[in-house]
Amino acid sequence: MLRTRLQTDATTGSAQTWRRTLGSITQEGAAGRGVLNLWRGTSATVLRVGGGAAVHFYVLETLRAREDDVPWSKPVRNTFFGGVSRGAAVVLLCPITTVKTRMEASGAAAAAYAYRSVPHGLASVVRAEGPLALWRGLAPALLSSMPFSAVHYAAYSALRDELGKRRAPGPLSNFACGAAASVLATFLTQPFDVMRTRAMLQLVAPTRPQLAALGSGLMAGMGPRLAKRTLQTATIWTIYEELAPRARWLLNR
Repeated sequence: MLRTRLQTDATTGSAQTWRRTLGSITQEGAAGRGVLNLWRGTSATVLRVGGGAAVHFYVLETLRAREDDVPWSKPVRNTFFGGVSRGAAVVLLCPITTVKTRMEASGAAAAAYAYRSVPHGLASVVRAEGPLALWRGLAPALLSSMPFSAVHYAAYSALRDELGKRRAPGPLSNFACGAAASVLATFLTQPFDVMRTRAMLQLVAPTRPQLAALGSGLMAGMGPRLAKRTLQTATIWTIYEELAPRARWLLNR
């Protein structure tokens, strides 16, 4: 929520500090909602994160099963696997991401996209703008998520391998590697994440005009996104490393 507001406010000319933006969010909507406004769009977030992780790791496991057939060095292979697996998740989950972004919007966008739920949002977009509108912002989303996952998986694997030379991997070391890799990947892909948010809210025209319009504010919302990505990605990868060996054992029985 906070990241989306900071990124869109930078475009509309109403940029504020994160503290003021946080205060504005809690004062919106029906009286008495207060801090509950910060959880607007949570249902879409849960669907997006859960579904995205499922697709991402399924494709990643499929690729890793064939890694001996790929004649590349391990860093290059991991970079490719990370980007492709995340790209598949982005394409499939883009409609949910579009609805989520609009549910978190402010100002005129909030009034235009007053979705009651994820199904209502999906139906509203299709009815008013056509099915393809659900994938608006797909190109910037791919430019944000694929490089993020590519850099993250390559860095995470390298850090984990290095630590593995000194001690056996465990939940704490996996979390630390995931967090460190997330910081690097978030910083490198932040401009594309801003582009994705603005494209989904139709704040700027897509493709070339969009690129020309994004001369400023490309790092808007960096703080909230960094905090979210670091905690979320590190946690997901820690859980994955704990569950994946058990899942492989069950499937191979």
